[in-house]
Amino acid sequence: MIESKLGRILLEKGLVTEAQLDQGVHLQRTSGRVLGETLVELGYVSHDDIARALAAQLGIPFFELDDDFKLEKEEVKLVPENVARRYCLLPVRKDSAPSMTLVMKDPLDVEAIATVRSLTRLEIHKSVSSEARIRAMIDKFYRVEAHIERDIKDIVDVEAADGIAIAEQQASDSEQLKILANDAPVVKFVNLMLMQAVRDRASDIHFEPGEHVVTVRIRVDGELREVTPPPKALYQAIVTRIKILSNMDITERRLPLDGRFKFKVSDRVIDVRVSSLPEAHGEKLVLRILDRQALLVDMKDVGFDDIMLKQFQRVLQTPNGIILLTGPTGSGKTTTLYGALNYLKNPAWNIQTVEDPIEYLIPGINQMQCKSTIGLDFASALRSILRQDPDIIMIGEIRDFETAQIAMRSALTGHLVLSSLHTNDAPSALWRLRDIGIEPYLIAATIKLVLGQRLVRVICPACKQERKPSEEALQYALSQNPDAASWTYYYGTGCPKCGRTGYRGRSAIFEFLEVNDSIREMVLKESGAVMFRRKAIQNGMEPLALNGLRKVQQGVTTIEEVMSVCAGDEAFLETGA
Repeated sequence: MIESKLGRILLEKGLVTEAQLDQGVHLQRTSGRVLGETLVELGYVSHDDIARALAAQLGIPFFELDDDFKLEKEEVKLVPENVARRYCLLPVRKDSAPSMTLVMKDPLDVEAIATVRSLTRLEIHKSVSSEARIRAMIDKFYRVEAHIERDIKDIVDVEAADGIAIAEQQASDSEQLKILANDAPVVKFVNLMLMQAVRDRASDIHFEPGEHVVTVRIRVDGELREVTPPPKALYQAIVTRIKILSNMDITERRLPLDGRFKFKVSDRVIDVRVSSLPEAHGEKLVLRILDRQALLVDMKDVGFDDIMLKQFQRVLQTPNGIILLTGPTGSGKTTTLYGALNYLKNPAWNIQTVEDPIEYLIPGINQMQCKSTIGLDFASALRSILRQDPDIIMIGEIRDFETAQIAMRSALTGHLVLSSLHTNDAPSALWRLRDIGIEPYLIAATIKLVLGQRLVRVICPACKQERKPSEEALQYALSQNPDAASWTYYYGTGCPKCGRTGYRGRSAIFEFLEVNDSIREMVLKESGAVMFRRKAIQNGMEPLALNGLRKVQQGVTTIEEVMSVCAGDEAFLETGA
């Protein structure tokens, strides 16, 4: 009955035709979904059209949630975020009367109204808006950063009222700093920043003191973005608070320090690595956010296509040899290594890692932390590990001749070794090993696979739309692939889910260099890096730029993202042509 009334209203308003309504009713009956959603899916009406028709049907107001709408701090506090999200509603109270307006997706939801009434003890006036608009406003006004912006004002007000601001000359008093570090505004600010970092999927938080102000930036999907900073007067107390959590020496400000701590968010344990660095205007802090749930993903989620994933898994089954991951810092090598270890994990094998630092503890894997301050570096740790009867060894990074030599000899004696190396592309890794002193015959005999890797940002699925690229970007794509003119291109327009950036998440692009006989011959002949790359491309290695453009063709990322991480790669393509 309700849905038939809704259909008649849409018909009377001229929003649908008789034929469209009949089709919607027929599909609704077979699918079991509500009529409004069915008509929206068919493209006959919008979500706002359905919300307005529902308001007219029930005789209650339609609430216009446009860009000028603002939810005040007191209104946000009326209803907790989990309740607002669960029932898809917003509390609005514009006067001091014992009543409030509840903007709802479903004003017939008796449970939602009863829940809000019990929380607020206020009289409820119902209104309607579309689900998409309500959820966008929840994201906008309930997100942690919005709380920080409001609470920073509270912190400043507390300073003025209670006189807790600290001058630079008072900062040397460690006992006073401890007191301030445990003060409610400081604790609240640090907690909110950590919560925001987890919610926004940030990998790092940067606290950077200036002469008069503090800059706070978080790194999301590889890009730094500024967030609301604390007052400079509270900065030293915030630093002290973080140092106390990290078990660092709060009296030492002249030397770089490292520490770590854990905190819990929604039953997820988050590890935080803290690094402090003495700067001109105070200590700079960088907090690395290590989310085990985000890191330990299936290898399919890293960015491998089906063919390359099967090739990688086949090489991982090799009983001995070395598999190297290459790329700059922050290119996702650690994630891929952990994914490989997760794939290899087997009760029949003794898997041992040597890491600096250990990013995450993986059940079923033996992990060892290097401590260079006591002489436990990669090389000495490896020598000890070889006496532990390992089947598979993972070395966090090959940094020097001694570590590389032990890794090579381990591979020759029947072990599978996984490690990383800092080079710009996959073929350069073979040249780099030779450059640090490894004999060509050892390289040729042990290296099975070199996997070059970069990360590109993924187009946000919530605001993804078809759009033509710029002329410069299109010319780049055409220079790499003549068929690029016929592709369909997508971009993110920017929405609350992606922080208005148009991107959400990252995916890896690869150079997959499996070392075959022709490459081994070049290693033994001590050919140069350019020759290595040319031969690798001739043997079928897909360069990073081409692998990235395949993701553009699939609608995963944009040409601009590929250009940003593959600058100069096109020159190598010409060389290898």
